[in-house]
Amino acid sequence: NNVAYSAAKADQAHQVRLLAAELGGDGIRVNGVNPDGVVRGSGIFAGGWGAQRAATYGIEEEKLGEFYAQRTLLKREVLPEHVANAVFALTGGELTHTTGLHIPVDAGVAGAFLR
Repeated sequence: NNVAYSAAKADQAHQVRLLAAELGGDGIRVNGVNPDGVVRGSGIFAGGWGAQRAATYGIEEEKLGEFYAQRTLLKREVLPEHVANAVFALTGGELTHTTGLHIPVDAGVAGAFLR
């Protein structure tokens, strides 16, 4: 729905791959995390944006996280700790041979499979 947002996401993905290719020779790994629909504990929905999104969908703002969860394959709300777990997985030492990867943390948003 938002060209600027979608373009920024595509640019982020491309930059991760380019940086991984450019810095890999120096042993530097570059990976990305793509969260989606993190409502609770996220500043992105502050400042009226959460209320605006809820109004767009015709729901109460307090129900926005549940609403986003219902559009996922797992029917689960994504929380900040889920995003942190992905970051830890990439930086905790177990994935030392991984670079240029994007980990979606979205509980399975099928519409995002192509990005």
